[in-house]
Amino acid sequence: MRVIVCLVIVLAFYSCKKMGNPAPAVIAGSATSAPAILAGDTVSYLALGDSYTYGLGVSQNQSYPYQLDSLLSQNEYKPANPLVIAHFGWTSADLLAGLAAANLTQRFDIITILIGVNDQNKGVNSETFRSNLDQLIINAVILAKGYSSRVFVISIPDWSVTPFAANMDKAQIAAAVQLFNTINQAEAGKFKVNYIDITALSKLMTDDPTLVSSDGLHPSAKMYNLWVSQFYGKITDSFK
Repeated sequence: MRVIVCLVIVLAFYSCKKMGNPAPAVIAGSATSAPAILAGDTVSYLALGDSYTYGLGVSQNQSYPYQLDSLLSQNEYKPANPLVIAHFGWTSADLLAGLAAANLTQRFDIITILIGVNDQNKGVNSETFRSNLDQLIINAVILAKGYSSRVFVISIPDWSVTPFAANMDKAQIAAAVQLFNTINQAEAGKFKVNYIDITALSKLMTDDPTLVSSDGLHPSAKMYNLWVSQFYGKITDSFK
C-alpha cells in the first residue's frame, strides 16, 4: 500500500507540472482502497476522447457517455451529467491540450478514455501515441482521486468495416487499428487501469447498417448502446 501511495504522489507531481497546475501536497488512494459507491450515491463521470466520445452523428443523449449516465440513473445511482472533453478529429496530443485547457479542479468517480483513431489515420508515430496515452492515463488517475480502478481505457473501433472505408485498404486500416489497440491495452496494464475491448462489437457493423450513423463512419445510438451494455458491469464492479 505504501508503495502504491508513493507512486501516485510522484505521478501527481509529474502530471501537474505537465498540465501547468500546482501539485497537490498529497494524493492518496489505490486500486484496492477506493471507497464503495452505493445505490443512491452520486456518480461523477469524466469522458475523454475524440468523435466517438463526442458522439458525432448522434444526439448528445445518444452518445455513450450519456447512455452510461442514463443507465446508472436507472439502477438507482445519482448521476451528475457527464463532463465530456472530446472533439471530432482530436489526436492524443489534442486531447492532452484540451484537458490542460479545461484546468479541472473537480475530481471524478469514474473516467473513460477513448483515443487513438486519429493518431492512427493521421500517421502519428506509435511511440508518440504511447507517450501521450501514458500522460493521459496519469492525469486520469489523479482526476479519479488516485484510484486506478476507476479509470477505463476503451479500445478503438475497427472503422475498416464501415461504408466510409468501402474504397480504402481495409486490411491496412484494420491492422493499424489493432496496433494502436495493442498499445492501449499494454499501457492500461502498465498503469493498472481497466481496459475495455469494444472492437469486436464494432465489427458487427459489417452486416448491420443500423449500427452505423448517417455519416457512414461513426456508430449509431444502437451501437453505442451495445458498448454501454458490455462495459456497464465492469464499471459497476469497480464501485464495490
